[in-house]
Amino acid sequence: MRFLFSLTALLIAFQTYSDELPTCMENAQTQLEINQCAGINLLTVRSKLENLLEKIKYAYKSASPEFLTKLDVSQKAWEKSLKADMEMKYPLEDKRLQYGSVYPMCASGFESRLVLARIEFLKEWLKGHEDGDVCSGSIMHSYSIQRDCSDIGK
Repeated sequence: MRFLFSLTALLIAFQTYSDELPTCMENAQTQLEINQCAGINLLTVRSKLENLLEKIKYAYKSASPEFLTKLDVSQKAWEKSLKADMEMKYPLEDKRLQYGSVYPMCASGFESRLVLARIEFLKEWLKGHEDGDVCSGSIMHSYSIQRDCSDIGK
């Protein structure tokens, strides 16, 4: 429980500074500072992914319970794939020793790119489809999403 509290506090602190990331990187003088900025960026990107997933779940909560189940399955599979991709990119056991002091920066940057790709993929479910899109599958019509999500953030 204490670990969870500490992690939450750390994430809140990183989120507070995430808006200052360009300044963070511009002002970073040491590899440690650059690594910290890259870590902040990764936490920010992951937070955006979580927010997007919550919005999708909210938009589709009454439309398709099957979709929500499949979304959870897809996200878990993606997380597993992300972990495998990270291990493929940096396969050696002692990463700091093998890849050097830049490893945290490089790994955070690589993971951020993968998370951003996932975000772009999932945005389609919030954008919705237009009239005539016969291949939309589980993606709702854009009108329905706008109507159902009009109270998000209120």
